[in-house]
Amino acid sequence: MTSIATPLLPDSSLLNPFKKLQYACKYIYAITLTALLCLPLSAEAGEEAVHWESSGWGGGGFFWSAVFHPTKKGVLYMGGDVLGIYKTDDSGKQWRLINNGLPSYGVFSLAVTPASPESIYALTVNGPARSLDGGEHWTANPVQKEIVCQKYKSIRAIAADPVDADLVYVGSPKGKIFKSEDGAKTWKEVYALAQAGTVFSVVINPRQPTQVFGATATAGIVESDDRGVTWKELATPKKAAHITVSPSDGVLYGAFFDQGVYKSADGGKTWTKTAMEANAKNNAIEVVVNPQDANTVYCLAADHSAWAGAVYTSHDAGATWTRNNRMKPDLENDPTNPKDPDFLKTGTGPMSSVTNLALSPNFPNDLFISANWRSAYSEDGGKTWAERARGADISCVTDIRFFKNRTYAANMDEGVLMSENNGANWKAIWPLSYQPKVSGDVWRVAISEGSAGDRIVAAASPWNNVPRKNVILLSEDGGATPPAVIDAGLPDYLPKANTMWDHGYLRALAADPNDAKVFYAGIDGDPEGDKTGGGVFKSEDGGYTWKQLPVQPGSRRMYYGLAVDPTNSKRIFWGTCGNGGGLYRSEDGGNSWSYVFKDEGWIFNLHVSAEGIVYAAGKNLWASADHGTTWKKISNFDASQAIMGLETKPGSPNTIWISRVTWGSDAGGGIYKTTDGGATWSEITGDIPYRKPLVLRYNAATGELWTGFVGLFKTKQ
Repeated sequence: MTSIATPLLPDSSLLNPFKKLQYACKYIYAITLTALLCLPLSAEAGEEAVHWESSGWGGGGFFWSAVFHPTKKGVLYMGGDVLGIYKTDDSGKQWRLINNGLPSYGVFSLAVTPASPESIYALTVNGPARSLDGGEHWTANPVQKEIVCQKYKSIRAIAADPVDADLVYVGSPKGKIFKSEDGAKTWKEVYALAQAGTVFSVVINPRQPTQVFGATATAGIVESDDRGVTWKELATPKKAAHITVSPSDGVLYGAFFDQGVYKSADGGKTWTKTAMEANAKNNAIEVVVNPQDANTVYCLAADHSAWAGAVYTSHDAGATWTRNNRMKPDLENDPTNPKDPDFLKTGTGPMSSVTNLALSPNFPNDLFISANWRSAYSEDGGKTWAERARGADISCVTDIRFFKNRTYAANMDEGVLMSENNGANWKAIWPLSYQPKVSGDVWRVAISEGSAGDRIVAAASPWNNVPRKNVILLSEDGGATPPAVIDAGLPDYLPKANTMWDHGYLRALAADPNDAKVFYAGIDGDPEGDKTGGGVFKSEDGGYTWKQLPVQPGSRRMYYGLAVDPTNSKRIFWGTCGNGGGLYRSEDGGNSWSYVFKDEGWIFNLHVSAEGIVYAAGKNLWASADHGTTWKKISNFDASQAIMGLETKPGSPNTIWISRVTWGSDAGGGIYKTTDGGATWSEITGDIPYRKPLVLRYNAATGELWTGFVGLFKTKQ
């Protein structure tokens, strides 16, 4: 998954947003405009019991952690970087999210214990959490800032005692080991590296639970024989990823990145290098031993720089190893890149950036690898591997559009997908395989009738086009043939000055509802030297050529803020953030601009309803019934969160939905609805596994509200 950048935000309550977006609606008679905005200031009502249905596909993101249930066959838990924890009861054939009470959606280590089989510990970006009922509910307590996990630094960073389920250890990215004796409620530091580094893994000896190991970045393997009271360094390579104890004979195996796998048969006094072939591009990161066969050892090896990985198997206690990096893709449930040449030729594909190797304690032929994009399951002791992705949705959905009986979803990394059965099944529109000029992030889509199928216009930021730049992808035949890649009139570089993230993205796209040839696009970023920067761009030939408007709004630092008024499509609105932030309006198709809203300086999203009411989303929601001349605040939320998702109901102008979000991976936020134009608001977050979507879209044909950002969910409204 694409790394998530940090915008420059006005205060500490708004930190580190995920990349995403939204916009839309239909034309109806302009009525009740003034009445809508003459309602009293809103009050937040109680939460409604709303059920949300998962409607996306599986895979396509980064899964970082995995652990089997200690006793039950087929029960497995998996953690991802942006959507929390998944559970399967049938060996991965169907996954579901179990995030109720989880403090963060970034989960990089998981642990279970046979002492209490339904007890699970999760180490998240915001600290540890515990479940006592198989993940159905989670409890987290405030902890020190160091008791957290971190991408690439937490391999098996939390461990639960096999006898005492309340005893748990955590290894931190900053080189410390912490211990809790009350089920993660309180913690004390029990070890700190003398030389700065990371504790990648903490492991408890299942044969002798008083013995605890830490795999560290600068001291190799450290060991305690008294549950963390005292520690000593073992004579190992100084950079250690993981250690395991063979349950049947007590032999130790350690994974030491580019040094490979070492073993010790004398309790760690001496170590011997095994034949596993590791190097700078093939790092040993985890070792697992079959509890019923001490000779069968597995090693997980990764090269994150090349998005690569493999599993090594030894049937002679490490004397020889067999490498396997192939897996069968689950194209029915993870339909991305279906025409990959490797898939077509062999029926398999390479593993990508593997992260954890889990083995079922009582059913050791069952193994699972969490990984980037496609995780893999084996039921034959690692001989063959297959992706099982149904329900494991981790897609970063940036736009949702409905056209006839079809639903389109734009995504970071995965391109554009389409469903013809309301989200039950999906197929890739593009890319169908890796294409440097196409593969990457798609931010917005506009769908209309084409000459040979649906006409798709998409705003995109390919990963590897040369030079790096934003483009428009355009299809006249519903994606039956590869899209046209259009950059004519768009910047031939990525703007860097005054952008929301590391550079400017083509995050905004708006179609003129009255002229199929006219589109507007938005890229954030100021001019620099002879570079003209981003801003508002216009196409008058259906998206094939573009021009940067000669007169730009007073700020170009935009998130989602671009919309066309359906009651007068010469009227355009542009929402911006930071210095000069607020809302700008053009009455002449972008030839001139007026600064019409200054009450909030961070307008992340805006929307114009079918009736022409303008909504500006900042920390609260503002509305204008006179095209932006005057404004009324129609919500009264606290300033701890920002409004991102924004949608209105066609034919019911008093019905508005919003989502409030927190920045970063924490599990704050919520979804709210008003049916009286903002006088009162009800929370409808309900049981949605992801509380802070950035995209809200209403499908009038089915009466459903859809949410997108991480995952796709829908509910009847």
